[in-house]
Amino acid sequence: AYGEEAGRPFLSLNYFGYPLQVFRDELRYPPGAHADPWDAILLYNYIASQAQEPVAGRWIAYNSLPNSVSKAKTLARLEQKLADHFAGQAARLTQRIAELGGEIVAVGEDADVQAVFWPLPKVPLLLSFWDAEAEEGFSPQAHWLFDASVTHYLDLEAMLFLVEHLMERLMAD
Repeated sequence: AYGEEAGRPFLSLNYFGYPLQVFRDELRYPPGAHADPWDAILLYNYIASQAQEPVAGRWIAYNSLPNSVSKAKTLARLEQKLADHFAGQAARLTQRIAELGGEIVAVGEDADVQAVFWPLPKVPLLLSFWDAEAEEGFSPQAHWLFDASVTHYLDLEAMLFLVEHLMERLMAD
C-alpha cells in the first residue's frame, strides 16, 4: 500500500510479519521490531524489481537457479548450521516456527518438520527438517526451497540474506 506522511511518499509492506514503512531514505519499523541496516538493501532491491509475477506454487532448489553454483555452498553451510542447532529438538523448531508466524505444512517429502514462511509478499520459503537418526547413522538435515517465481523479486545474494535472516530469528532463544 502507498501512503504519504508530511509530503514524503512511502510504501507499506510486511517484512517477517512486521508492517514496515519504506521511505526513499528511511525504513520505519514498528516498535519492538528488530531493525537491521542491511534490510534496506534487500528491501530496496525487492521494490526496485517492480515484479508482478504471481507465486508459482512450485518449489525449487537454490542450486537449480542460473549462476548459483558458487553460492550454493553458502546455503548448504547455512542449512547444516540450522540442522545442527535443532538436532534432537524438532518440537522446539516447531515452536519457533509458530512464534515467527510460519505455517506447518506437508509438501510431499517425509521430513520431520516442514514449514512455509512469508518474509516478504510473494516470496515464500519452504523449510524441510529431518532430525538425526543416530542408530541408523543419519545426521540432521535442513533444506530451504524457494517458490519458482523468486528470481522475479530477488537476486541470488538477496535470497541468501533472507534465509540467513530467517535462520537467525529461528535460532534466537
